Amino acid sequence: MTKQSAWRISLAHNLAPAFTANSNVEAAFVFGSAALGVSDQYSDLELALIWAELPSPEALQATARRVGLGCWKLEPYGEAQQAWLEQFYWDEMKVEAAHWAGGTIDRIVTDVVEHYDVSQNGLLFEKQTIVSHLQHAVILYGEDLVRQWQKRLSPYPEELAVAMVQKHLKFRPFDGQTILAERNEIPLLYENHCAIVRWLLNLLFGLNRIYHPGFKWTRYWAEQMSIKPPRFFDRLEQVFQADAVSGTHELRQLVEETFDLVKRNLPQVDLKPQREAFNRLYPKWQLPVED
Repeated sequence: MTKQSAWRISLAHNLAPAFTANSNVEAAFVFGSAALGVSDQYSDLELALIWAELPSPEALQATARRVGLGCWKLEPYGEAQQAWLEQFYWDEMKVEAAHWAGGTIDRIVTDVVEHYDVSQNGLLFEKQTIVSHLQHAVILYGEDLVRQWQKRLSPYPEELAVAMVQKHLKFRPFDGQTILAERNEIPLLYENHCAIVRWLLNLLFGLNRIYHPGFKWTRYWAEQMSIKPPRFFDRLEQVFQADAVSGTHELRQLVEETFDLVKRNLPQVDLKPQREAFNRLYPKWQLPVED
């Protein structure tokens, strides 16, 4: 754990009683970079509060005033807006406090582990990200409740792994990237590279039975993966740091190696249509030969 993470967790222990003194609070925990132990000098402190009944904005603002929280702001959180995201400063540290009702968290855990939820809100696998927060929580209060949810999350459901992989085996013909690299169409090439890398990560999170945590701290999550192409993160760096043609070739290799990993680890998934689509070539038209 980095010193920055330990410091943030210490701050959280000092701050939590301002909320847990309320009998309506069922649990509190640290999530995000501090809980993972990877915080750096730019990291916020991310705090979760679980309530028997979600408080009103006025109640949260009253707590903020009583405690003396600076630059306080509140907004609805989540696709269904069934939570609050509170932002403020505490001891000169920016804090993002997510407030959920316990019943909402319970339904989210059920959706993920029993209904194999792979839904997205933009790029975020919102429900899986929340259960990832739960799984890696540094518990400040309400340990029994959080441990109950954590127990439900283990083991990762095999059906969820299959659903994640099947959802993202929809790569387009990679020949389009090769053409963009040859044309040196840099903005579009790297925009597409980013999308392909995200899909690769989605596959690998499923293969590694990791609840999708989002797309931050990629190096950390790559290190947690036992199923991945060799030197995976180093090669991802080369995709974007090498010249356009070399980086594009490296990305193709990573995708093909990941397909091989799917075949080896989830043989029930039919890869044939995906490989055919991925390897399809765009037509080329040659000028007629003049006599």
